Amino acid sequence: MSAGKLAAQVGHAVHDAVMGCPKAKLESWEDDGSMIVVLQADSEAELKELQSAATRLKLQSFDVQDEGLTEVEDETFTVLAIGPDASNRVDMVTGTLKLYADAAAAARTEAAELRERLAAAEAELATLRAKADL
Repeated sequence: MSAGKLAAQVGHAVHDAVMGCPKAKLESWEDDGSMIVVLQADSEAELKELQSAATRLKLQSFDVQDEGLTEVEDETFTVLAIGPDASNRVDMVTGTLKLYADAAAAARTEAAELRERLAAAEAELATLRAKADL
């Protein structure tokens, strides 16, 4: 999914989670800073396992299944929201997941870092050549 598509899917999940949350729990979550973290699962199967784990721990969960109008097939399970709840309770389900990382953005960052290292190496080489010519 593109970053824009993912943002829309996360928005749907957060909306559903907030709208479906009991008032007292929502107020507690808001008092604690309304933490929203986007993590990455490897597959729909993993999302389903996470949803089952949340259910076992009596944590609310809200899944988003796409309508298949743009980037993914109809009924693709794209996003799972867990909570709102205390972070330590949500972490019992999500604690092993990594933060979401956009692969294209990571590649751009890596390329920029490599260009910087290359420029530094070329500058050092030029300095060494100049010293050798003395």
